[in-house]
Amino acid sequence: MKIDVKGLFENDIDTKYDDKVFWYASKVIIEDDVISVYTKNENIVSFDTCDYDSIKVSQINCIKQDSQKQMNDVLISAGSFLFINEKLLVTQRQLDTQFDPGFWTNPTGRCDRSIYETAIKETVEEIDIFCGKKRYLPDITKKYVNDFDDIVFYKTTNSNEKFDLKTTLVKFYFEEKLIEEFKTWYCYISEVNTIEFRLPIFTVLHEENLTFINNEFNMPVKLKSVEELKSMDLVPSLKKMIEEVAS
Repeated sequence: MKIDVKGLFENDIDTKYDDKVFWYASKVIIEDDVISVYTKNENIVSFDTCDYDSIKVSQINCIKQDSQKQMNDVLISAGSFLFINEKLLVTQRQLDTQFDPGFWTNPTGRCDRSIYETAIKETVEEIDIFCGKKRYLPDITKKYVNDFDDIVFYKTTNSNEKFDLKTTLVKFYFEEKLIEEFKTWYCYISEVNTIEFRLPIFTVLHEENLTFINNEFNMPVKLKSVEELKSMDLVPSLKKMIEEVAS
């Protein structure tokens, strides 16, 4: 069973884009414990019209004024850190991808809608969890998924004492209008001029014989402890998170 998530999100852009078009942030302001991300319709990049090198829109221009830092023309990525029974769900990148081929990552993608909704969309689109014929989805996806048969929404929380992830309040503005604000983990990857947001999701599933599937690329999916992840090839954002948790 594959769920078509198009049209299920409050801030969808035109579905003709079909994951080939995404926004970049014209301005990101980091001040104290708040990140403000600004984008608009004209900040659209298309894979159909340019290669990856040309969509690194510019090198970051950092302006430091007291406790404030401003970054201009930054790519935006959003996804989730999904912890199940105190292990992190990871999936392997395709072997022929340009960046980090074969490395282990989390459900994530470029933002073609709000940051929070992108994180939810990528989690729903990329990872299938089954027990028999029942599909398991985190309860935070309820408002984004229509009524389908054989779906179990499992309970989640965004914090966990064992994995003390530092989260920051993010405010997302589209055309200068505040669309959403929520707390999440983030880091900046200078090599690809991208600010990465990861929504921490923690849950306990007691069901036996759970099956994990990469629904998008048919690549391996695994549950790994932090210790096990230290010895694996990880994408930069995941590596930063593991270093943070282990310190």
